[in-house]
Amino acid sequence: MPVEPQDPNHPAAGLRLAVLGPVRAWFGGTELDLGAPQQRSVMAMLVLREGTAVTADEIIAGMWGDDPPRTALTTIRTYVCRQRATLGRAGADRAVRIESASGGYALHVPPGTVDLSRFARHDTRGTIAARAADWRTVVAEKSAALGLCHGQPLANLPGRYVGNQRVRLEQHIMTARFDLLHARVNLGQHREVLPELTALAADQPLREDVQALLMTALYASGRVADALMQYQRARRTIVEELGVEPSVSLRQAQQRILVDDPSLVVAPVPPAAPARQRPPARPLPRRVVRRSHRRLSR
Repeated sequence: MPVEPQDPNHPAAGLRLAVLGPVRAWFGGTELDLGAPQQRSVMAMLVLREGTAVTADEIIAGMWGDDPPRTALTTIRTYVCRQRATLGRAGADRAVRIESASGGYALHVPPGTVDLSRFARHDTRGTIAARAADWRTVVAEKSAALGLCHGQPLANLPGRYVGNQRVRLEQHIMTARFDLLHARVNLGQHREVLPELTALAADQPLREDVQALLMTALYASGRVADALMQYQRARRTIVEELGVEPSVSLRQAQQRILVDDPSLVVAPVPPAAPARQRPPARPLPRRVVRRSHRRLSR
């Protein structure tokens, strides 16, 4: 049996749902059987709607498009019934339920149950830190978000709805990867990020911010010729694919390299020093404790 992905920020007890990879579920550390791919697709729809009802018509359209089988409604009801039974056998508490609502179904789970919600929390914190140029926090939060990803989101599931959501989630993950690499470059880790950044640039040839970051990392690593060659490769691809010249920002990145802009090279930032441990606090006098207790009890 596959090993459950570990998230140190989530308790081991209770229900856990994963969509940032194959759709899987655990209760109390034991993996639940969510059934065949189509049945998992229905569960994915309910998970991604985050407690909002999904109508039966929406589920059918998301599964089969404009050509559903005659038995589509019966099949959907069967899938939902099986998922309810799975949760019931697992002993999930009353906070976990699939509720019939608005001609469809809604999945209710406690906050933090779904890996996607935890990903969003870490990702948002990292984005906020980036606005303040707090690069260490960006690295910590974006790394925590990406640590929740285990392969292609919603992997190996059929259906138009799931396919569209997979593309959306892949874009979010790719942006988080870029943000992490950008923060590490700003911490002076140019050489360390080059392999991953090169792979990302090859995967996203039309994202000019990725191409510019790779050029910067190459230049800061002493590979000036490679940085300028990367610009030429990026420009050629953009012209061939889009029929336009690169944007001003990418051309400016090239110009900064040509004039040896010293601000492109960031000295490596040393790791943060461990926090000094404070001496244990002296206990308060008994009369102060009694006075505080009386004030809080009023």
